[in-house]
Amino acid sequence: MKHFMNSMYALNIILQAFWSLLLPIGAGVLFGWLLTERGGMESYVFVILIVLGVFAGLVSMIRFLISALAGLERLEKEQSEKNDFQK
Repeated sequence: MKHFMNSMYALNIILQAFWSLLLPIGAGVLFGWLLTERGGMESYVFVILIVLGVFAGLVSMIRFLISALAGLERLEKEQSEKNDFQK
């Protein structure tokens, strides 16, 4: 059961990291497309917004992974202290 919970926790972290990367990129593509197609702006605006979306997605994913790893370390420390206390 413990192995299953650890794998579910890892899957949750992977999915959240994936979405924190994908959503800003998708927003950059969507807004870039809207501004160029509907707003009549030049095509370089589309490229700039995609690049900004990729950059924002990478920053968001890295920040999430750092906080998730800190939480994992804290959880492992609490579990080891709990196990030491029970012995």
